[in-house]
Amino acid sequence: MKITIENGKETVINLSGQLDTLTSIDLEKEITPILQGEAQTVVLNGAELTYISSAGLRLLLTLQKGMKSKGGSFRLKNIQNEIMEILNITGFSHILTIE
Repeated sequence: MKITIENGKETVINLSGQLDTLTSIDLEKEITPILQGEAQTVVLNGAELTYISSAGLRLLLTLQKGMKSKGGSFRLKNIQNEIMEILNITGFSHILTIE
């Protein structure tokens, strides 16, 4: 999986490839400083995300809870149909903000 972070008015996390048990460790390392920093808006761009496992779903919840606890916001955008189906089945589509 490839992770790129764009810092600006919003912090955008771009994911490409599969977010699974092995790659979730890399993403967790990237989001920790974001949650501890001054970012108020975090957007996860899933345009090139092809798979997400339960470990990846856990990180989405971590981002959601972490941003909410500091008065910020977190949302997903450009989510592929296959990933959206997983979010719907697991109920995450009712918890997360998805554009």
